[in-house]
Parts: sequence; structure tokens; C-alpha cells
Amino acid sequence: MTDSAAPKRELPTAPLARYEGEKPETPDWFTRALTEPFESGVSTVKDASISWKAWGKRGKPGLILIHGGVAHKQWWDALGPHLGRRRRVVAVDLTGMGDSDWRDEYRMELYAEEVRTAGHDGGAFDNGKPFIAGHSFGGFVSMVATMTYGADLKGAVILDSPIKPPDEQRSSPAPRRGGKVYDRFEDALLRFRLLPNQPCDNDWLLDHIARESLKAVDGGWTWKFDPALWQKLVHTRRDPMEMMKAIACPVAFFRGAQSELVTDEVWGFMKAVFKDAPMVSIPEAEHHLILDQPLAVCTALDALFASGWGQD
Repeated sequence: MTDSAAPKRELPTAPLARYEGEKPETPDWFTRALTEPFESGVSTVKDASISWKAWGKRGKPGLILIHGGVAHKQWWDALGPHLGRRRRVVAVDLTGMGDSDWRDEYRMELYAEEVRTAGHDGGAFDNGKPFIAGHSFGGFVSMVATMTYGADLKGAVILDSPIKPPDEQRSSPAPRRGGKVYDRFEDALLRFRLLPNQPCDNDWLLDHIARESLKAVDGGWTWKFDPALWQKLVHTRRDPMEMMKAIACPVAFFRGAQSELVTDEVWGFMKAVFKDAPMVSIPEAEHHLILDQPLAVCTALDALFASGWGQD
């Protein structure tokens, strides 16, 4: 009897190890993108500081970008400068991640409020209602935003966030991660890998976000995110049909065409629930599509916004 099951693929355990702390060769377009002017700021929500970064001139139509779990605003550095040519783009560090404060408890509704406040302070609302776009965990934060203050948004784009039937939703918390202190910056850098793990051809972009993920502490270097983030997160998952009814602005969905989270089965379920929503698969991309194909995602967002989608 022939075993026709697909072979289990080998996942990278230390994708940056071969560079031994040196920076990989970087394409010219990304080097130029990092030289584009930007504004940094800090907002306050419920006694916590929220760090944000913005590209583009104030007064342009707004766009707020929300990173994934244990990530940070620099994950958008390959997209923000390009999107900022036509918009005021504000990328936010959610509390417990990036350069924002940690809390004793994290709640999705409070994350949505952090996004709104930082977006206002960063200028995303100066031209009226902005779009928001969130990747992975940030996509779920975006969905909560559409249900709590969606009337103040032009539309929300959800990037590779798997929305499943209630009986298939994960109920157990993710394990504690991070917290280890490394003697040398290079030692910590070599330990970086994506969560969930996947191959990514753009080592230069992995290197960039890895460097921005670390901070100096007593005794060496450690990751910026709160190691107890998932244990502190209070979140009740909702039935997708109830979510759809509560959403107060247009929504669209992107996925990586090879995503192991938003599979064809999950994608089909999402299409059935959100019947009128634009659904875009990015070729040659997995779950971390903004790292796999940053320019393709940027172009797809620009095309969606220019199409008239989300207009009153």
C-alpha cells in the first residue's frame, strides 16, 4: 500500500544563524524605504504608553496598521513608506509588545481603543474616516474595532487571520514565550524565528524585524514583548455570524495563498460568512504575507482603496 501523504516540511529553527550577527544583503528598494521620513509618537490609554510610527503627510486620507502577536510596528517598515505616498499611515505598538508599556491584563476591546487613540494622535483621522489593516492577531483586533467603533472607520482589511466555526476555535491559551536574557545581542539575534514558524526567503526583512524586536536590559538583551502576554489576555471568542452582524463598516480579507492557518477550508468558511467582502489571496505567500510578499500586499491594498471600496 502506497503512502500518499505529503511529506512533512522542514521548518527553519534559526533562519539568521548563517549570518552570524551580520546583516544580510538588502535590496535597494528597502534601503531607500528605511530612509523615508517618518514621525514617531507616544499616546496614553488607561495609564499605559502606546508607541506609534507614521509615514506620509498629515491631512492625507488615513490608514492604521496593526501588527500580529508578539510583533511590533516595524513589521510594517517595508510597506509603510510606500503606502505613505498617498496616505497618512500610522503603525501602532499594542501594549505588551514593541515599545509600548506592559499591562497586568490585556483585553481586545482595550487594544481596539489603543489603536483608535494612537490613530487620532498620529493623524490618521485628520482627513476623516481612516482604513485599518491588521495582520494575524492584529486582524482580530481590527475585527473588534469594527464592532466597537466601526462607524468611525472607512473599512478594515484583515490579513491572514483565521476565522473558524465556534467548535473549531482554540480555547486553550498559547504557551509562555520569551523572557530569557542573552549575554550578547548577536546571541539573541540568532535565536529569532517566526511564530507561527514558516520559511521566508527575505532574510533581510527577518533580520530587520529581529533587530527591532530586542531591547537592552540588565545582564544583556531580551525580547521586547511581555512573556506572559497570552496568559494575561482576556478574550471571549465570538460566533462569526454574530461578528458579521455587529460589524459597522466594510471588511475585506487577505491571505497568503500558501497559508497554513487560513487554509482553503477556512477560507471557504470565511467566504460563506462574509459573502460581500472582497477576498484576496497573495501568491507565493504564507501566513506572514507582509514579510513574504510586502510589495504585493502593498499593491493589493492600494488597488483596493483606489477601487472605491469603503466609500460612503
